[in-house]
Amino acid sequence: MKSKNSFLTAAFLSMMILESCAPVKEFSAKGTIEKIEYGKDGYTASLKGKNQNFDALISRVRMEKEYRVLKVGDKVELFGDTIHLDNKVRVLVKKIK
Repeated sequence: MKSKNSFLTAAFLSMMILESCAPVKEFSAKGTIEKIEYGKDGYTASLKGKNQNFDALISRVRMEKEYRVLKVGDKVELFGDTIHLDNKVRVLVKKIK
């Protein structure tokens, strides 16, 4: 019985390692900035996209040298990770194009 549990544990750990090493596709979205709310280390921009509205969390800490301040009316493409809060997509921006 012990060898079966050891095998299952090893198989599970192997799957977790492979899954954590798998490439993650970075989220991208295009939109027009409708509103900006400034915070401590950056700002949150509300954008209207072609198919959806979303928020972009633009942080000096996360973006470092890529950080830049956008204005209402700017049309941009954003790249980064996403979180979903209050039935809305929020992009943790890593790059602005």
